[in-house]
Amino acid sequence: MTEQHVCPKCNGQMERGGLRGDKMSKWGHIKESRIFGVDVVDIASPYYAVEAHRCKQCGFIELYATKQQDK
Repeated sequence: MTEQHVCPKCNGQMERGGLRGDKMSKWGHIKESRIFGVDVVDIASPYYAVEAHRCKQCGFIELYATKQQDK
């Protein structure tokens, strides 16, 4: 059974969705480095799966970091 989320702005019903067509995205600490004079930005582990929820009433979007992942 899916947990019901309530909008913190208007108390409307939130629906689960995705970002850029992806069902799940990842969150992690940003790791910046410089390789051969080029700035490189990567995400360091541990990663967390991210769920997006959108309020059906006002359109507010909220992101939740859920399960920790190693890769």
